[in-house]
Amino acid sequence: MKYRSFGIVLLYVWVLFFLIPFMGWNRESPFHVRGKTGQRIYETTRIRTTPPKIDGKLNDACWEEGIWAGDFVQQRPVQGARPSQKTEIKILYDEHNIYVAIRAYDNKPDKIDRQMGRRDMFTGDVVGICFDSYHDYRTGFEFNLTAGGSKIDLLLTNQGVDLSWDAVWYGKTAMEDSAWTAEMQIPLSQLRYSSEKEQVWGLHAWRWINRNQEECQWNLIPRDSPGPVYDFGELHGIRDIPKSRRIELLPYSVVLLNHAQHDQGDPFANTGRKDFSAGLDGKLGITSDFTMDFTILPDFGQVEADPSVLNLSAYETYFEEKRPFFLEGRNIYQFSTSGQQLVYTRRIGHAPSIAPELNEWEYIHSPQYTKILGALKVTGKNSQGLSLGIIESVTSEEYANISNGISQRKELVEPYTNYFVARVEKDLNDANTVFGGIITAVNRNTNSQAASELNREAYSAGVDFRQYLKEKTFYFDVESVISHIRGSKEAIYRAQTSAARYFQRPDAHYIELDTNRTSLTGTAGSIEFGKGSNGPWRFSESFSWSSPGLELNDIGYLRATDKIEQSTSLSYVKTEPELIFRSYHLGLGQYNRWDFGGRLQSSSLSIGASAQFNNMWSMNIHISRYRPSYENDILRGGPSMKEPGGWTSF
Repeated sequence: MKYRSFGIVLLYVWVLFFLIPFMGWNRESPFHVRGKTGQRIYETTRIRTTPPKIDGKLNDACWEEGIWAGDFVQQRPVQGARPSQKTEIKILYDEHNIYVAIRAYDNKPDKIDRQMGRRDMFTGDVVGICFDSYHDYRTGFEFNLTAGGSKIDLLLTNQGVDLSWDAVWYGKTAMEDSAWTAEMQIPLSQLRYSSEKEQVWGLHAWRWINRNQEECQWNLIPRDSPGPVYDFGELHGIRDIPKSRRIELLPYSVVLLNHAQHDQGDPFANTGRKDFSAGLDGKLGITSDFTMDFTILPDFGQVEADPSVLNLSAYETYFEEKRPFFLEGRNIYQFSTSGQQLVYTRRIGHAPSIAPELNEWEYIHSPQYTKILGALKVTGKNSQGLSLGIIESVTSEEYANISNGISQRKELVEPYTNYFVARVEKDLNDANTVFGGIITAVNRNTNSQAASELNREAYSAGVDFRQYLKEKTFYFDVESVISHIRGSKEAIYRAQTSAARYFQRPDAHYIELDTNRTSLTGTAGSIEFGKGSNGPWRFSESFSWSSPGLELNDIGYLRATDKIEQSTSLSYVKTEPELIFRSYHLGLGQYNRWDFGGRLQSSSLSIGASAQFNNMWSMNIHISRYRPSYENDILRGGPSMKEPGGWTSF
């Protein structure tokens, strides 16, 4: 118990060490001094009249203010070419909102693709605006409207998009004689920005013309860019907006009346059973940079259900996080290495871990999920490039009721559990240097016999570092992770023999199944360098490992350990039209994987080519050669199985 207390204290001291010095600083942001050659700048205007009515029609008096910006440039199919249709944008603001007007001209208005779609579905013609309000060249908050009126919002990073982010904003579209128009109102509370008196944000505006498969942009992002946010234009002119001190409280209550049909012999088949629950969700803007979210006895009944999956493998199914509380700001506290995730928030409030044994003629009524008693989250990024993500949550002790119709008993199916995550990251040198760290902790009350099969304590820590060179042409990545779990002999035995490790394999001479162990420690990491942009030639070289003792599944997601991987890739990418091609790609790749005993588990050499022709047709060719190798997990704890080499192609 003293180790547990020491670990928790150490974690909180670590967080406060980073949090306190930075959250109050108001020095001038280092991100505001750089201006890239060819970068466009839009000067916005503060509304002096009545704000617009968001109906898609740009006939409000306020739209007479400010300037229209046009001269969009085609990104695809022909990068740098003049767009087939004209597009203009205008941006206004007041103390509470950003207002955006987009007029998408079309000389064939009857061919505007106005397909209807669900939220976050790209259908038909689309226009959008994206703000890098952190101005860190790494994170953009994007708001899009289809010509049919559907809303699409997402987080845009230099690694990809996150469509799970949903903001509260307003947008409508309308038709004119020779254009379609989009009108947006984006509350400042949905963005994260510095406390500077005069703001400078990254800005991106774009349009998609579906019938031409054409994308045009206000500030061109080259198709060989090292990252889209890095090549944004800039938004100037936002001045004297209030520091965000938003407070949102949402109490709720739920009454459940069960009238489902059950087995007549089931003593728990009370068709009139009633359940009542109540709770509170809240949000507090600590500063304009940092936000605290909290929830007490949350109800996620409105969240989309997981799809049905038939899993015949030895590994658990990975489900996407869909609960809003854990979605917002998750790009800040995520950390992964060697394909393993240190934070998988679906662990918080998961289905009970323990399955009680039933005697003959016994029925069981067990909770579907573990109740979250409370959770707190702090996320944000300040003007000095410091991002912080903290999650603290406590889940309830859960019992299953078991009855044979005569007598009834209770069995523990989940103990009280505390989850803690702290992630910090710092940008330097115009985000060309990024380094950070993470700590996670899980502590369970495992005093009962049933709970003794679960890990009592589980800790992990990691550091990461990324360096860009030559205008982000070259990169160098390093990540390292260590994990440590403690528990009873039964708990650690389960960890050793789980599908992620299979220490019991008879031919695994380099590891030992120890039935007396009460702890397990492992490491993982990766090193990668390469050229990822600016020119047709790309290459990468990477090395990674996951030691047999690595365990992250108490709050992370780990599929398999005991592997050492090495890969090399070389490619030639042409994004401009040439001869009969709109674009094409040629690639050569090599991959090896060994276990920690030095046995080859996979080895391949592959060559591939893909192309899109001027008529919009495309082709893809891929050929791989595999060497004979061994797989350690096919027999699920038995000896390794040799797999023959061969060829694959498609």
